[in-house]
Amino acid sequence: MNRSQIPVRYAKALIANAKEQGILDSVRDDMEKFMGIIKSVPDLLQLLESPIIKPVKKLEVLSAIFSGKVQPLTLSFFKLAVDKNREEHLPGMARMYIDMYKEAKGIKIATLITATAINKGTRDELISKIRKTFNTEIELHEETDKELVGGFILQVEDQQLDASISGQLKKIKRELFVK
Repeated sequence: MNRSQIPVRYAKALIANAKEQGILDSVRDDMEKFMGIIKSVPDLLQLLESPIIKPVKKLEVLSAIFSGKVQPLTLSFFKLAVDKNREEHLPGMARMYIDMYKEAKGIKIATLITATAINKGTRDELISKIRKTFNTEIELHEETDKELVGGFILQVEDQQLDASISGQLKKIKRELFVK
């Protein structure tokens, strides 16, 4: 099996089971918890990827961390991955599950790049306008880039609106050199 297909297939199976049990949102929360722990405790990822550590030990560690804190389906999913020697793919499976969840729920990802951070009121207003424009739920990711000088760049999927001062200056520069 192609190694890149492993996370996709397992995530599809998990999302199908979560839908069937009516716990799609809870399992997404579990996958986000898992990803958060993987990021904050890199040793866990090393443990999962280690060919030296026995699968039983890996399962004990996962159970100790997540037992009682995640859905039983999530725990049995971790067990299945370890039993099939796919534990090194668990982070990819979690990412794929989250992506498939967003697709199933119609959630679009928007990225806002500004020169300085925006306040909560502006953020909420922007999310509301994007929701109305795209008629869907929005997950907003914010980034700052001092080189923008001012204004913003908003990207929603493959559409981009560049309302930054640096973007305007580049546009003027191009127009001057073309003529």
